[in-house]
Amino acid sequence: MKYGFNCGIWGNIFVVPGIVADGFLKIADGSQLKVLLYLLRNNGKSFDIQEIAETLDLPEDEVSDSVLFWEQHGILPSDNESSLPAVNSIFSAVPASLPEYFPERQKNYISYSRDSSDGLNITPSEISDMLKSTPPLRKLFNIAEKYIDNMNFAVQRSLVWLYQYLGFSPEMIEIILEYCVSINKAYIWEIEAVALKFRRNGIDSPELARNEIDRLKDEMENGSFIKKIKRMFFMERDPVTRQRNFMIKWKSEEYPDELIRLAYEKSVEATGNKARIPIEYIDTILKRWKEKNITTVEQAEQDDIDFKKLFKSKKNNSTDSEKSDDGHFEEDYEIFLNNF
Repeated sequence: MKYGFNCGIWGNIFVVPGIVADGFLKIADGSQLKVLLYLLRNNGKSFDIQEIAETLDLPEDEVSDSVLFWEQHGILPSDNESSLPAVNSIFSAVPASLPEYFPERQKNYISYSRDSSDGLNITPSEISDMLKSTPPLRKLFNIAEKYIDNMNFAVQRSLVWLYQYLGFSPEMIEIILEYCVSINKAYIWEIEAVALKFRRNGIDSPELARNEIDRLKDEMENGSFIKKIKRMFFMERDPVTRQRNFMIKWKSEEYPDELIRLAYEKSVEATGNKARIPIEYIDTILKRWKEKNITTVEQAEQDDIDFKKLFKSKKNNSTDSEKSDDGHFEEDYEIFLNNF
């Protein structure tokens, strides 16, 4: 899409509308102002993002963000409007009262300005003014005080950035704050990174955010569990997918750590191969213990002693009359051992 103004009868007169000067000089950054002034100066013409970026010597992503900023505030026409309206609405008389600095998130707001709040040129007094005119922002600050002890300027600027540039509602930001606190990472850069990732992935509602956070927590817990098993098994390399799947299965079935460790030791003892982790054999041992309701190391050790006695007796017996009540499990177990 191409962007530009058609100032109609004013021709090449270079004007800056009052609403821009009065309402946006405080909150627009340098790149945003450059893009707007360039388009105003070249009224009647249209340019694509690449052309604007080359002329102003700006990165294309900054130009794209700047265009979106002016679109979101009604200064530039959006995609569903004509790219060159006769006299744009910004040339109308300045309204008696300026609109809120930060409108609520719009449904199609899929981009943002910069990757963090560092580029937001704003002062503490300006934030104070914005809080007076923007009730949702005041609500957000009140919410944030529950999660962040030191509401310093950097935190306040970050909250403004989350609300304005990412377009998240106070409810969405609260979910993100709660998540970051729960994982002991309630730092500005972490909160902004999570929020930015959500925006880029289209996670823009409380329901989607909660679902994604549940997934992230499961992923984190699985990762921590796998690291623990890796240390337990003296693994130098990361487990392959097949091994990871078994480990996640053990976590979901809530096997005690000491039983997993014992099953590993038994498997190494039986196979005589410490270098190659016999993951299927370990799983077979754990499955056997679960079927027999064995939950402690003592019970497992006693079961192992009983099993060996039974197995030895069975091998020394030439008939099937003394076959154990366990059915054919021991025979299958021996075949598994011999063929592993």
